[in-house]
Amino acid sequence: MSFAIETKDLVKVYKDGRTEVRALDGVDMKVPKGSVYGFFGPNGSGKTTMISILIGLLLPTSGHAEVLGHDAIKESVEIRRKVGLLPEGFGLYEHMTALENLTFLGMLDDLPTDRARSKALEVLEAVGLQDRANARVSAFSRGMKQRLGMAQALLKDPELLLLDEPTVGIDPDGAAEFRDIIRRINSEGKTVLMSTHLLHEIGMLCTHAAVIRKGKLLAQGSVDDLSQPVRATRGYGYEIQVKSGGEALLQEVKHLPETKEAELRNGKLMVVANGDIGSVLFSLAAKGQYQIESLTPVNPSWDDVYQFYERGDGQ
Repeated sequence: MSFAIETKDLVKVYKDGRTEVRALDGVDMKVPKGSVYGFFGPNGSGKTTMISILIGLLLPTSGHAEVLGHDAIKESVEIRRKVGLLPEGFGLYEHMTALENLTFLGMLDDLPTDRARSKALEVLEAVGLQDRANARVSAFSRGMKQRLGMAQALLKDPELLLLDEPTVGIDPDGAAEFRDIIRRINSEGKTVLMSTHLLHEIGMLCTHAAVIRKGKLLAQGSVDDLSQPVRATRGYGYEIQVKSGGEALLQEVKHLPETKEAELRNGKLMVVANGDIGSVLFSLAAKGQYQIESLTPVNPSWDDVYQFYERGDGQ
């Protein structure tokens, strides 16, 4: 597997007089190329510090970071040519139109004026704002401004996008539109690292994730990799939608040696087991005396996953 981002023992210490704050504390992180990587942690956990180091805006106290194969300290200029950044609280010129904003920003990135304008129109279409190209930004909603911020991050046709809390403050419809944009961009082969303190964003959008708290990386991996230890420790959940024969099926399931809990509620048989018994349940459900509409594994919620690692259950 190749990685868009790799860090090794990354440390960032801020000093305030005699007080030291370790914003990053020995972070080893690997972001696979082509992934949507959710960098999750509470406010103040070190997410923005990490992004600032990756893009060359901050120097680490110690450790090493590579972005797209380039050293984050020695080759930050080359990194910025290949990376699109949407920082939290990204600013726009409110008195200018969307097209004027992007054309100006493109010129700051050394694009010729004609190329900057044509690229601006291209990325406005990519984020669904082509019909608002000539509207002043002052008339935009928060969600529209975030989409315009995404458009500026795409101006350089980057290989990697770094998004810092991109959906904070956006209404549900706007956040859903923004997630659709990220999925589409990712489907084109671009890697996306998205920092967030919103747990639901991980489950709805990300292929991989890391959990960080007080500067320490608690866990990382694919979404399934992170969920698996939670299932193994707390139980494997299943939901069986039963059309008829539910009570009889309930009794059979209760007598399975792996079953921890089984309950029939409104035609749904909810099961928690000590192991992965999906194939066993499927065999039972396939018996002729039962009418089963569906059998679905129930994944742990992302709140459960975070609490699992935050409490150290995964150690």
